[in-house]
Amino acid sequence: MKFTPKAIFFDWDHTLWDHDRNANEVLIELFDAFNLPLADETFMWSTFQQINDSLWEDYQLGRISQEVLRETRFIRFFDELQIDGPIREFSEAYLQKTPRKTNLIPGAFEVIEHLAQKYPLYILTNGFTDIQWVKIDGAGMRHFFQEIITSDIAGHKKPARGFFDYALKIAGISPGEAVMVGDHSVIDIQGAAYAGIPGIHLNQRNEDSSCKIQILELHELLEWIH
Repeated sequence: MKFTPKAIFFDWDHTLWDHDRNANEVLIELFDAFNLPLADETFMWSTFQQINDSLWEDYQLGRISQEVLRETRFIRFFDELQIDGPIREFSEAYLQKTPRKTNLIPGAFEVIEHLAQKYPLYILTNGFTDIQWVKIDGAGMRHFFQEIITSDIAGHKKPARGFFDYALKIAGISPGEAVMVGDHSVIDIQGAAYAGIPGIHLNQRNEDSSCKIQILELHELLEWIH
């Protein structure tokens, strides 16, 4: 089975933009800038990743607000690492620096550049609108996409069907004419399926996934899309 869609929808973080590498680099830089003790970078990162992923999951499923996510993240992080520091200033610096990092998932630029020559491409993200534009501009990829559709704009968060219905309306196509590419089995793939949109799961985290098409590297997309 291969797709010949009228538009391709992409998630951004973890799908095209390497969130983990970018965030890890910023945290290390900030520990140095704020003169905070950092005995074990691996433990630091695993602690942050667990806290951040959990809070983002709660945010995307509507359990907490953007404000709670941002206010809580580094309180928990500093507490887990048992360090004292300027939490608010650290958080503000993180929000300022991280979106300006430009590391992409391997193959992202080349695959998007290739597909953009044949298809209208759209970003569908639950990321905050102000930050997402900074990321996409920094990566030099804005011109590849017709629209950047965020949950703020759509009035719904993925995996809500309303988000995907909004994206279909913007693209001017029916569900079967789109393909959703994302890294999250529920937020991206199941959410799209609820709206009748077939998906391709970039399953680099080895999630339990019911998606019929799963890939490990982005370049594999070109085997599924004409």
